[in-house]
Amino acid sequence: MNKQNLLLASVLGCALAAPVWAAESPKPEKASEAPKVQASEELRAVVRQHHDALNKHDLKALMALYADSPNVALMGTGPGEFWKGKAAIEEAYQHFFETFKAGSLKHDCPNVSGSEDGNSAWLMASCDMKDSDSSGQPREFGLNVSAVLKKEKDGWRVQALHTSNVSGDEGPPPEEAPTDTSAPAPAAAPEPAPKKAP
Repeated sequence: MNKQNLLLASVLGCALAAPVWAAESPKPEKASEAPKVQASEELRAVVRQHHDALNKHDLKALMALYADSPNVALMGTGPGEFWKGKAAIEEAYQHFFETFKAGSLKHDCPNVSGSEDGNSAWLMASCDMKDSDSSGQPREFGLNVSAVLKKEKDGWRVQALHTSNVSGDEGPPPEEAPTDTSAPAPAAAPEPAPKKAP
C-alpha cells in the first residue's frame, strides 16, 4: 500500500465539501440560466462528519457513515487495495490511522464534478492533499477520487469510494532489456491478487 492511498478515505470529505457541483443537464438557451446543483446540507453534513472522524482517528464514527449493505467497498490504486464489506473497510481504516498524525489532514479539491439525484449521489474530484506522517514529517501529494453515496433511512451513507494517484516518479519501463546475459534476471515477484467479493 503506498503512502498516498493510506489517506484515500479522507478525500471524500474534501471532494464533497465543495459547495457547488457541475450539473450534467441540458444546456440552457441563455448563459444566465445555467443550472447550479447544490449539494444538500444533509449530504454536506455527512461529508464533514467523515472528514472530522478520520482526522480524529474515530473508527466508530467513520464506520457509521457507511451504507448498511454487505457490498460496501473501498478501493485504492494498486493491486490488493480493495476492501469489500464493513469488516475489511474497518481494518483498512485502522491501518490508515497508523500512517498519519491525528489532526493533520488538510486538502484542496479545485476540480470537482458530481450530482445528487433522489436517493443516490456521485462525485469525482482531483485534490491536493497535505498531512503529517506518524513521525510528524509533512507530506503533500495529489489524489483523484470517485464515490457513490446512497440515502438510507438514517440519511446519506457511503456505498463505494475509490481513489488513485501516481505512486512514484519511476516513469515507464525501458523498451529494451539490458544486453548483459551473464546471469539470468531474477523472477519478478507475483502481484497480490485483489480481494474478491464474497
